[in-house]
Amino acid sequence: MKNIKLGLSVSMAALLASAGAMAQDSVYEEFLVTAQKRSESINDVPISIQAYGQETLENAGVRDITQLQLLASGLSFAKSSANTPILTIRGVGFNTPNLSSTSPVGVYWDEVAYAYPYMAGGPVFDIERVEVLKGPQGTLYGRNNTGGLINFIAAKPTDDFEAGVRGEFGNFETYNFEAFVSGAITDTLRMRVSGRWENSDNGWQNAITRDDRLGQKDRLGLRAIIDFEPTDRLSFQVIGNHWRDKSDTVAGQAVLFNPDNPGFENPGLQALVRTDWDNDIAGWDPDDGSKPPFETDAEFYSISGRITYDINDSLSVVSLTGFNSVDRRDNNDVDGTAIEVFTQLSDGGIDSFSQELRLQGESGDLSYIVGGYFSRDEINDNQIGFIDQASAIQFLRFLAQNLVDPMNMLFSPEEYAGGFRSYRNISEQTNRSMSLFGNVDWDLADTFTLSAGLRYTDDKLQHNTCSADFEGNTRPIWTTAVFAAVNLGTGNVPNYGVDVDQCMVFANNFTDRAAFERPDLSEDNVAGRLSLTYEPSEDLLVYASISRGFKSGAIPVLTANVESQFDPARQERVMAYEIGTKASLADRAIQLNMAAFYYDYTDKQLFAEVLDPVFTTLPKLVNIPGSRVFGLETDISWRATPELTFRSAVTYTNAEVTNYQGFNRFGQPQDFEGARFAFTPKWTVNGSVDYDRDLTSDLGIKVFLAANYQSATSGSLLNEPGFEVESYAVVNGSINLYSLNESWQIGLFANNLFDTYYWTSTDTIADTVFRIPGPPRTFGATVSWRF
Repeated sequence: MKNIKLGLSVSMAALLASAGAMAQDSVYEEFLVTAQKRSESINDVPISIQAYGQETLENAGVRDITQLQLLASGLSFAKSSANTPILTIRGVGFNTPNLSSTSPVGVYWDEVAYAYPYMAGGPVFDIERVEVLKGPQGTLYGRNNTGGLINFIAAKPTDDFEAGVRGEFGNFETYNFEAFVSGAITDTLRMRVSGRWENSDNGWQNAITRDDRLGQKDRLGLRAIIDFEPTDRLSFQVIGNHWRDKSDTVAGQAVLFNPDNPGFENPGLQALVRTDWDNDIAGWDPDDGSKPPFETDAEFYSISGRITYDINDSLSVVSLTGFNSVDRRDNNDVDGTAIEVFTQLSDGGIDSFSQELRLQGESGDLSYIVGGYFSRDEINDNQIGFIDQASAIQFLRFLAQNLVDPMNMLFSPEEYAGGFRSYRNISEQTNRSMSLFGNVDWDLADTFTLSAGLRYTDDKLQHNTCSADFEGNTRPIWTTAVFAAVNLGTGNVPNYGVDVDQCMVFANNFTDRAAFERPDLSEDNVAGRLSLTYEPSEDLLVYASISRGFKSGAIPVLTANVESQFDPARQERVMAYEIGTKASLADRAIQLNMAAFYYDYTDKQLFAEVLDPVFTTLPKLVNIPGSRVFGLETDISWRATPELTFRSAVTYTNAEVTNYQGFNRFGQPQDFEGARFAFTPKWTVNGSVDYDRDLTSDLGIKVFLAANYQSATSGSLLNEPGFEVESYAVVNGSINLYSLNESWQIGLFANNLFDTYYWTSTDTIADTVFRIPGPPRTFGATVSWRF
């Protein structure tokens, strides 16, 4: 790391030393962004923000949100055990596999919230730009954005006819196609239609124990946009988005043998655990037809409508309506072996409606926005587990057959022998949020601007949640061995053979079963932001801000034995302090942005261990009373010549718990003070080189390299053995020949150019600690035409 920092310092010195010799036409190109819900230069926004256009994303090989960390510093991605993306910015994220959990890193498409991370799982294509905002953004964006947000802005319909097609062909029998058509239908009506279809017929994961593969891809994305402007003051925009995914899921890699019940584990399990994995091998169960294949079957629909009415030249009313619907059925083998220790089928869906109405305008030295927001989400989040060879299940079968019912008076030997191979978790939720917000920017003088914003939010979460029997398989063991184990030493008399169709967990006193229906979670809060901006010239901006953001409470969906595991976690709060500068140097050939930040983090939501009379510990969603995050970041772009541009960004993040007493996985009390946040590397370094020049009067060439380095982190608070996420660097690149009139382009690309073995996640569920690996090197050729 010292060498990296020294190299960055030397590079910075070299940049500034040579700046005076730069040509006047080597000017860094600024983005126009809508981070504050109005169009302005990215260098005039007093927020830490990065933005990238479609061409940069294509050249860098970024084709979905999980790859955006290649370009955006301080952003990290991890894949959960249930195929749900985990997004973290500056240490603020939510490590959960649940479909039903919102993220503190918000994802938006044209300002419409995709409040649940799984909704953002489709391909990224035909966009104008993506904006990554860091720090709490809860004033103008009201869905839990304590860590930051990612806003995708789709390419809009054009006045003139345009069309284009693109094909990509590569290893693993990859063939991807993309196309768009745009233009005016009448003088007041324009339309754009686009799509992307991704295929890989030969999977990239090879089974370590047999001739089998995973990693086939079959993913489709479609979009249609209609712009209607009947008058100069009134406009309508309707956007429809759709994606579907029928790809294979990713298998885990077992790296540590850690049986829950030693002596009852499968005798062949330990031999399948190893540490010398590579990025193209893994372990998973053979497909014997007894459970669904390891595939995704997911579909997403979204439609949004924007109405803008300009009351006069300085005052507008904007209505933004959105409806999103997602359904998923993902089966994941995550234990990393060819033995059925733990496989999880996630089956659920969400229908989400939102409505925002705002008034925005200018008056003298004031710019302002006031409005209201409403959302309502209907959620089904169900899980089915397959755990036939888990040591805990083997122990319970032994207990049921030999000690509880040796004469087979309650169930047959066959029912005991195969009992509790499967179970289900069920959750029905309704999430309602209402808020009022306002923001004002006041030009105190020619060089000073004061910004202030507030949002009042009222949330209500209703839920019915439980663990239950699955097709009669769970009942023989749970109503005998589990009842006996729980009641040993409690003085209670086990009530064997009770009905467990809807809820098979115990009430907190272990004397009865818990109820399926649970109390509502109702909370409110006031978020806000105050910032002061000093702008002595058009080439320099300095800002300082204080902001407070909230993430609403959450309901866990997990395998439970006792009712208290379903207690909701209350809302979390982040108080953020930031100072930063944005400077254009060397006749605007260099853009240098820097920021320092400190977060006071209260009641962080986290899955932790709680004591259990049967399984020693089980997971529970808890609140961490106190945490802190602080760090520094730099982002520099240097257009060395009209043909050559360098970009580099470095983020240092120190995120740790300051107050939490809990339990480790062995049921022992643990003081977590000083524990570092999971999936939060201290250092992230991003860099790119963009070379684009004319070869002839008709032909040009462009070369693009992008790299991302992340320092070591861990999948657990205690940084336990096996949970390490080692440091890694990934490099993507492309080289293209193109016509100067932009009518065609051909090229070559490579992602993970040096075939780096890395993994983004580690976890344990039963008997093994496992990794979720990243893909190996992919490469191929592209060809595209524009009309």
